[in-house]
Amino acid sequence: MLLVVCPNLAIDRILEVDNFRASKVQRSRSLFVQPGGKGCNVARVFRQLGGQVALAGFVGRRAEAVITEPLRRLGIHIDAVAAYDGANRTCTIICDPQFTSHPTVINEESPQIEPRAGLKLLNKIDKWIPRVNGVLTTGSLSTGLPDEFYARILGRARSNGKITAIDASGSALRAGLLAHPAFVKPNTEELYQLTGLADTSRFFPLAPHTAITLGSAGAVLIHEGACLYASPPRIFRINPIGAGDAFAAGYLNYLLKRRPAADCLRFAMASAASDAATLRPGFLDISLVQSFSAQVELSFLE
Repeated sequence: MLLVVCPNLAIDRILEVDNFRASKVQRSRSLFVQPGGKGCNVARVFRQLGGQVALAGFVGRRAEAVITEPLRRLGIHIDAVAAYDGANRTCTIICDPQFTSHPTVINEESPQIEPRAGLKLLNKIDKWIPRVNGVLTTGSLSTGLPDEFYARILGRARSNGKITAIDASGSALRAGLLAHPAFVKPNTEELYQLTGLADTSRFFPLAPHTAITLGSAGAVLIHEGACLYASPPRIFRINPIGAGDAFAAGYLNYLLKRRPAADCLRFAMASAASDAATLRPGFLDISLVQSFSAQVELSFLE
């Protein structure tokens, strides 16, 4: 079982707009509304891959059920803290079926959480840690949380013998790495931010399983002194938003089963490719994942 900690939960609005152009009045072909953010995506994929998963984070008191109820119907154990009075932030994703360019994404700022909300969330996490095999901290931190928030959670989980993981950016990622997680998954932009933020006069630890996702170019895994490259089985451009979250879910699904790192990498790439073939982030074509996994080619980089 995996515990996913994602304070900054959101609502995704996914629109298909043919020949999308800025500064013009246009109509959408379709609209999907679903619980969003990295944590929701990871939890959905992990559940679809057959794993048990719990998700902890903040919600607003207005329309709280818009996030919690769809996740519960999928069999996800959602343990949310009502941390502010308004509605959850909304992330708008505009996909243009006529072009292969990256979708347009507009993320609202996270609401300011109430003073004791962080402590309430930590108390919920402490109750879950003994019941799970692994803990993933993911996504941006809500306004009002310290940069070390993820590091505190990872330290608690690691001291209880759990497999720990982080998928974040900036200062939260840098602080989280000091808690020595087993798995980290930055993309190229997040890695650039991380190395730019690092103080070169200090030791900078890598996780034992450090996966760098390269978008449609695949991924690189640094593990036990080796650098392993994975090419994608197929490239889908329907909606790449959430593919990195599917990668993390696939990797952790196998890592918690103590599978070899190469198998984890293959399964993660297959999960990401399947997610990118769907319009809605965090949803897979399960029939494709196993066949894609067999098609992922691995090679060592020197």
